[in-house]
Amino acid sequence: MGIKEIKETMKMCRFCFMCRHACPTFLATKLDSNTPRGYALLLSAVAEGIREWNDDSVARFYQCSQCGLCREDCEFHWPEDELVRNAREEIVAAGKEPKTVAQIANSIVNKGTPYEQEKKWNFSPQHMGKKNSDVLYFAGCSTRQNHPEIMEAMSTILDRIGTSWSVLENEGCCGMTLFDLGYTEDAKKVAAKLADKISHSGAKILLTGCAHCYRTFREKFAEWGVQLPLDIKIVHTAEYLYENALNGKLQFKTDVTVHSVSYHDPCQLGRKLGVYDPPRKLIEKLTGSSPIELFHNRNKAECCGAGTTMFLTDLEISERVAKLRLDSAREEGAKLIITACQNCKTVFSRVHQNDVEILDIAELVSSRL
Repeated sequence: MGIKEIKETMKMCRFCFMCRHACPTFLATKLDSNTPRGYALLLSAVAEGIREWNDDSVARFYQCSQCGLCREDCEFHWPEDELVRNAREEIVAAGKEPKTVAQIANSIVNKGTPYEQEKKWNFSPQHMGKKNSDVLYFAGCSTRQNHPEIMEAMSTILDRIGTSWSVLENEGCCGMTLFDLGYTEDAKKVAAKLADKISHSGAKILLTGCAHCYRTFREKFAEWGVQLPLDIKIVHTAEYLYENALNGKLQFKTDVTVHSVSYHDPCQLGRKLGVYDPPRKLIEKLTGSSPIELFHNRNKAECCGAGTTMFLTDLEISERVAKLRLDSAREEGAKLIITACQNCKTVFSRVHQNDVEILDIAELVSSRL
């Protein structure tokens, strides 16, 4: 979005300010500079030469969660999250990115993970690097690092289904984190390397429980000119599990003793891709009743605090946003919160209290097979 488009949009939204009430970062910081309008004003000033990129202005642009919720309350559906991402590209091109951001990008390019010390993860040797399987399960870097329990749950589920499945011996990164941080060309390069691995696996289905990876595979690869096999089916675990529950390959007793279950819509899976019903229907099959709908849900669901990269770049704000979301869920009676993105579980788990349990959808299914 150029300066001309920014100015025209600023004229249209001069008297609104509704987006500030939707912005999770603003609600956590109460700073007008952490609002869509604030970002636009700052970027406009930089573009006109009134201000320069400095530590403070750069930091602001890495405090946006890029969740896209501001669009939903905007009459013009203004793509503020894209404006922020484009600004980050300019910051990176100028060599002004924060040290933490540069370290994350360097780690992804050189190690295939944003984490400097990646934890070891292992599946059964019969699944590691297996060729021509029905399903290639892609855990994603955050799952590998933080949630072995989700990988164990998926391993149990895939074995129970009886399908032929495999994992890559060295997954690497899908590129989305680099893209969101402003390193677009690096994102394309690591994505191309991963696409080559996926293609050589010969799998029929590419399955992931990471909402960020799922969006990358479904949308960004094509936008970046990265090719996957035309006949490979890309599926999120929530969709895959629900499909196999319907066809009878997954069977479980309805656990009517599980009460006060809520479902949190991940921004990438819900608002960005429109996947709302499969996890809800799966929860209903497991518990005998639909999940409690949080006050803000589906396309209006609040960010969990992970954002796209905020849980890596600004831990303090990320946790403040997560606490606000959990406090709201607690007030609405939630005792068990299910989500379908491991990053949501990561930030919720950092701030949750013992009166609320946080589970990934795969864990809920695995525990009740």
